[in-house]
Formats: sequence, C-alpha cells, structure tokens
Amino acid sequence: MSPVTYSTMIEGKTKDSKFQLRLELVRYAQDKGIREATRAFRCSRNTVRKWLRRYEDEHMSGLNERSCAPHNIPHKTSAYIEDKVIVARKEVPCYGAKRLKEMFCLKPSEGAIARIIRQNGLTKRPKKKYQKKRDLREVKAKYMALSHHQEDTKFLYDMPHYWISMKKHRLPKFQYTIRDTKSGTLMLAFAEERSMKCAEMAAQRYLDHLKAYGIEPAETTFQTDGGSEFSGTLKKKAQRGFTHTIEEVYKAKHCYIPPGCPNANADVESSHAIIENEFYDIEGFTGRDDFLRKVAIFQHYFNFVRPNSYKKGKTPWQIVKEERPGISPEVLLLPPVILDDIFRPPFRFQIKDDRVGHNVPV
Repeated sequence: MSPVTYSTMIEGKTKDSKFQLRLELVRYAQDKGIREATRAFRCSRNTVRKWLRRYEDEHMSGLNERSCAPHNIPHKTSAYIEDKVIVARKEVPCYGAKRLKEMFCLKPSEGAIARIIRQNGLTKRPKKKYQKKRDLREVKAKYMALSHHQEDTKFLYDMPHYWISMKKHRLPKFQYTIRDTKSGTLMLAFAEERSMKCAEMAAQRYLDHLKAYGIEPAETTFQTDGGSEFSGTLKKKAQRGFTHTIEEVYKAKHCYIPPGCPNANADVESSHAIIENEFYDIEGFTGRDDFLRKVAIFQHYFNFVRPNSYKKGKTPWQIVKEERPGISPEVLLLPPVILDDIFRPPFRFQIKDDRVGHNVPV
C-alpha cells in the first residue's frame, strides 16, 4: 500500500494524526532514503530533511507542533499598559474597549484593549432572563418578612367571566393589592375607582393592622409604580397624597420602580395573574357580600395553604412564622374590604355632626 501524501498529513484534524504521519515519513526516509520519501509522500526534499533532522536531534518530541510566533515583537503592549487596562476594566466592568479607551485615556487600540480583556477573563456575558430572576430572588430572600411590600392596582372590568357579575351586582372595578416581598403574603382591598385616596386607604389599613401586632410602620417599605394613584404624577412634594401619607404620617419608606421596568414589581404582578386564573375565572358571585366572603376565603387560602414553588414550596405563613417566631397568625387575617363603603357610606349626602369634609369620618 502506498504511503499517505504529505498534503493529506497537513489536513489532519488532530495533532495525534499529524504526529503519526510525520513519524511514518521519517521512518520511510530512514529506510528508503530522502529521494524515495519525497516521491512517496509528494513533498519537497526540504520538508523531509526538516522532520528527519528534528527526529535525529530530539527524537519523538521533535515531531510535535511548534509555535510560529516571533520571538521578539517590538510593538507588543507592555505589561505596564496591560495592567492599566485590567485595572480600568475592573473599576468599571460595564465599559467596553471603546469606552475604556476614551474615559481612561488608554494608549492601546480598541482591538488591543479588547484582546487584553478577553485574555484575562474579564469579559462579561449578558445575563439570561432566568439568571436575573434567580439573582433577584436571592436579594429578596434577605428581606425581613412583612417589612418590604409592593402595592399595585389591578383592573377588574377587563375579565369576561367577572364582568357579568360586576355589571349585574355592581361589584368593584379595581383591586388594590399589597404583597409582602419576602413571604408572598397577599392583602386585598377593592374600590369603584382608581384614585389616590383608595391607594392611601388600602395602605393605611394595612399599616395600622401591622402595628397592632407589633410591626412598626417605620420598619416597612412600600414599593409602587409611578401611577397617579401613588402620587407618581405630582411634580412637587405636597402636603397630601400617597407618598406624604406613607412617609410623613406613618414614617415608612416609599420608593418607585424604575420607569419601563414592570418586572421590578414582579411579586405583586404575578399575584394578579394567579388570582385571575385561580379565582376570578372560576368563581361566580350573587352580590357584594358573597363577593367579599369568597375573596376572604381565597386570601386566607393563599396566605396559609397555597405553597409557593419560587419560595422553596413554603406558604406565606410558614415563612412569616420562621422570620418572626411568636407572632400571631391573625397578622395575615386582615379581611378584604370595599373601600367605597368606608369613605362613601350610605346616605352620603346626609351630613351629620360626626362627619367633616366630603363625609370622611373624623
């Protein structure tokens, strides 16, 4: 059988195959001579002499690949400059090669800076969505239960199954949801309108309820979007509104999520999807009292019975009990209410001595 040609040897995909073919070339040349090896492997005499000489000088190791890089590179970036690039990148990991060169006045080209970053393992791949969610859960896990809350408004009149009962029995059109970030505890209130007053009252009821069980409002934080019901459209800090009530009256903290980042309120937003699928799309209502009774049952089920797969399969009450041992389970039993029944009672146009302003209780 004729030996493999040298060109086939060069096209070998692995280093082992190249080594073996070089070894065959050398042994053939030792046995038959350089001229015969040249003809058999279809390569030049210089190629045969090169591998034969290396084999005679270094034996088997002489047939391995050698680097073709030059021994001296005059224009190579110095170690001092490379260190400057590495320090700059570590100081601002979000900057790319172009921004690093501009902001830190670095001498190397953008390509050289990118190469230095890559060779030193300082590249930063964008995180996938599931990785961001995982990191966010780790941050939320550090909160104390019933200390960091998210509040949002859910529109109820866009759900076909609920809409029938809503029109027939004059049920609420809006749901004001408060959810604890750490435990997932859910507290609900309802109203006929989306307003700052309703958002304030829902938060006030909840904060007063927590205070009754030893949790001071000053220890809590409320996080909302920039909606008008949460004072998001007020240009100046006024002596009224949702933020004023939370921060000035109750001494709690109120913060807004970044614009265009609804995922920052993911806990309360996810509860809206859950309650729509597991409650509103299933239940029917015969009146306002029946509506409040069934909502209260679902809220108690959510807080005490329903496990949360994103919180290691625990219920909100299990997490609260672990974080705050000795606290009464009644802390999660705040009943849902229709806020209009509080500040708009029956016979609202009949002003009595114990009512002031727009019939708001003293």
